[in-house]
Amino acid sequence: MLPARPMKRLRLFAALLWLGIALGPARAAPPTYQALYANPERALPMQPTWQLQPVDAQAPPWEDIFTFTIGIAPNLIERARWLSLNPGKHSERAPALFDALDGRVLFLSPAARSFCDGRWQVVRQEYISLNPALQPLHRVWLVERKPGGGLRTTTANGRIDAQGQWAVPPVSCDGKDTISADSPAALSYLMPDGSRPVPSELQVDTVFAQPGLRDARGQWRPPAPPRDITTARWMDYKRQMVTPGSTGSGLIDARGRMVIPFIFGERPDATAQRRIQLCTAAGLDLQRNASTPQVCRWQRLHGSSNAGAALRPVKDAVTGRWGYQNARGQWAIAPQFESARRFRHGYAVVSGAFPQDWRPPGWQDERPIIRQFHRVGRHWVVDALVRNASTGGAWELRYGLMNDAGQWLAAVPQPALHVTVLVPPGGRSGHYAEMLASHLPTLLGRSVQVDHVPTATEADYRRLMTEGGNEKVLLAALRLPRGGIEGVHQAAPIDALMHSLRPVTLLASEPLVLAIDSTKADTLGIHSTDDLLAYARAHPGSLRIGTGDDGWTGHLAFGQFRAASGVDVQRVVFKGMYPDSDVITKEHAVDLLFAPVNGVAVAVRRGQLRVLGTTADPAHPQSFEGVPWPTLGSSAPLAGYTTYDHFSLWAPANSEAASNRTLQEAVAQVLATPEVRKQLQDLRVVGGGGSPESLLALEDEERERWMRALSSPAR
Repeated sequence: MLPARPMKRLRLFAALLWLGIALGPARAAPPTYQALYANPERALPMQPTWQLQPVDAQAPPWEDIFTFTIGIAPNLIERARWLSLNPGKHSERAPALFDALDGRVLFLSPAARSFCDGRWQVVRQEYISLNPALQPLHRVWLVERKPGGGLRTTTANGRIDAQGQWAVPPVSCDGKDTISADSPAALSYLMPDGSRPVPSELQVDTVFAQPGLRDARGQWRPPAPPRDITTARWMDYKRQMVTPGSTGSGLIDARGRMVIPFIFGERPDATAQRRIQLCTAAGLDLQRNASTPQVCRWQRLHGSSNAGAALRPVKDAVTGRWGYQNARGQWAIAPQFESARRFRHGYAVVSGAFPQDWRPPGWQDERPIIRQFHRVGRHWVVDALVRNASTGGAWELRYGLMNDAGQWLAAVPQPALHVTVLVPPGGRSGHYAEMLASHLPTLLGRSVQVDHVPTATEADYRRLMTEGGNEKVLLAALRLPRGGIEGVHQAAPIDALMHSLRPVTLLASEPLVLAIDSTKADTLGIHSTDDLLAYARAHPGSLRIGTGDDGWTGHLAFGQFRAASGVDVQRVVFKGMYPDSDVITKEHAVDLLFAPVNGVAVAVRRGQLRVLGTTADPAHPQSFEGVPWPTLGSSAPLAGYTTYDHFSLWAPANSEAASNRTLQEAVAQVLATPEVRKQLQDLRVVGGGGSPESLLALEDEERERWMRALSSPAR
């Protein structure tokens, strides 16, 4: 047996070791119904989780704050604890549920997106409403996969528990009616006395009927009510959601230019002191009538006291509108007003249609017009009129959340997954990364991008393993156990850090094949594993098996083969993870080799190599172009023999178990889709998807395999 070669330096070791995944900002687009119907296994491709975080107090991103509607009458909000976050049609988010007392957001869990053994798929969550008991009902759009393969769609209501699982599913599995989501037996959220609002330091106050929140020191929380009465009056009109055609009184100058917009009630004429009294409602009641209390302020005017004195208001007989004519009977200001009075001190009071396109000077369109504040639990629910990209450019009623500290909470979009592959494109790791990039966005609600970074430093690996929290995850062709086996794997600086990684899930397990030179096989009469073992016993040390360097999977496969069979065969070590088929077909340096399928496929297709068996579990036999390959473990002397390259997901040391579990569940759904199952079958790969705990158990099993492999006197 040739001497084992030393391990590669850190760069090659790490580059072949794993794939890193980092994050960057992105948004997912809502799917079409047609797309969901065609691919019901890709359930809920909108963002599944709402991360509500405080935002900049001085310049809040209003478009991100006022993003949802509520499925409850506004007069009932203050009696509720659970609030339904129903985004608008232009949002990429799916509905969610907010607990205003505990401050947590709840969403349908990935595990609940299918039920009845996959018969029903939840492909879209329509909205969440509250029943008469002020408890949430989830309305979902379902696709049923019928036993004959057909599809059927329906919508239904259900209830979920605190873990996002179905407490009452939308439909039953046995064809019978499910428990009514409104019945006492279906109540999954009880409303204890603790759901009553908690006292707050913040208090609602008004300026010109515009509400705002003040703290104990009298400081306003943004947005503060306007101190300009014209702006406040315009906002008040908007708050009442006036319909097109509504009219109001305003002021024009002698050139017909609007000085005060047509948003006030009946106005007195300008006084000799060139000022006018402007009034608006004093309270928060949105229903205005003649008895509504008023608050007024005098506003100074600028202009010539004689301007317009020669003009007189005239009603146009054709249009019925009022305008102004000069002494010669010519129109100086075209007829356009509902009513018009004489000019006094350079100004005239007129009435006209509410100016839909008028904005107060300096007004920013993204600013919300606050209508009401509601105290709910430990939070403030604020309804406002907003106009931005999320509303399609129209004024719409939306809701926002503020915590008791006066901080606005915004739903932070999930950032994109950048799947960093630390080897050049074209390898197995890159293929699995692309597979995830193709399927995970529809489940995680975030885009996924693959970045190939073939040159990484020790510092890069240190960051990947220890930093990033829930914003990073590592996809690794990881050699288990992490850090290797003493005496076999040369310790690298990153080995100690590897033990800090947190498990997510096994992605795929790829077996090796034991292939023999076809001419040699015919000459020696070796056509099966049993023939090989028999020949090796009869001719000790005469057969040579090629593997890669010490520590790689081929080394493990060879060691287990010798330990289990007890035969004397030579191991020839070649540089790298696996030897190329050329070592047999061209160089004739060995008689057999352990390698992945893709490393021998061309030679097998040409008839140069013959596969005696695979290192797969007998429960997962492999085939190649319709020809079945036996497993080595199906031979009695090698019973229980398996060896795989394992591709797995690991998270940094400071990640959260709940976030890792969410990713694990999404990967399990990807691996369960018919499309991916077919891909894995074609690649002769066994899919994973198990729990983090099962990945740790696999690591222990791999350690035991190495111990058995090393029990053979010659490695």
